Amino acid sequence: MADDDYTREGEALFGRFAARHRLNHEVQTGEAGSWGMFWDFPRQEGLSLPLVLGLQNADELNFGVSDFWSYFFPFEKVAAEFEFILDAWVSGRARVIVTGRSGRVLQVWVGGRWKSVYMANRILPYWGKPKRVIQNRPLPDDTAASGP
Repeated sequence: MADDDYTREGEALFGRFAARHRLNHEVQTGEAGSWGMFWDFPRQEGLSLPLVLGLQNADELNFGVSDFWSYFFPFEKVAAEFEFILDAWVSGRARVIVTGRSGRVLQVWVGGRWKSVYMANRILPYWGKPKRVIQNRPLPDDTAASGP
């Protein structure tokens, strides 16, 4: 295993997330050196939409929901933020806004406002009204702010 292969750490991160939120999942792995590892979380209590977590290229974390897919890397620099985003997603404190035809912005509710943490098919920040919002429905006892 190469020094920069974070497969075990990725498994541990995904496992902590699944255990913390009591989520069922299925693991898909490729052969050594192939496409990577993906954990599929079906729609279930705590998740109103199916969710896919991935580890590709030995150090690239992926978060996928609906028609959104992200790439966070290198692992050692982004793992803590990625885990924070996952927890925010489950609680309803994260969302993906759809901007234009293919623009997507992942945002987290921090300090009383939506903070953009990842953009796909966009170069500039987005301040307008989104065309659509993709967001996990919070658990019934959650008091997550719905945001603007």
